[in-house]
Amino acid sequence: MNPTDRIRLLGVQFYAHHGALEEERSLGQIFEIDCEVAGDFGRRGAGDDLHWTVDYTILYREVERVFRERSYQLLETCASELADAVLKKFAAVREVVIRVRKPHVPMGGVLRAVEVEVMRRRQSD
Repeated sequence: MNPTDRIRLLGVQFYAHHGALEEERSLGQIFEIDCEVAGDFGRRGAGDDLHWTVDYTILYREVERVFRERSYQLLETCASELADAVLKKFAAVREVVIRVRKPHVPMGGVLRAVEVEVMRRRQSD
């Protein structure tokens, strides 16, 4: 299967206490998440029925649940767990891309954000 239809949640923001540095975990900061899911939604959406596609609200809640259920030191771990959870929760999703960003990184220099991206595909059934 070649998933070509995509649904995206862009720029989802949460305040959390993730990070490798003690200061990040104690003070907290804003994180941004993009969640892109792919599948054959065109055929499913042809009936104009929410039950045949991915409900954006449920997708958002799943991302929020996983993001908030523990404190992550690494963005890579967080993004991987988000991607795995989305594939597990939504049978219609064949591929997921998760981007997790820290807009305010204490790096001693000027940059817009640090971002980690992971992509996972459903294994053939």
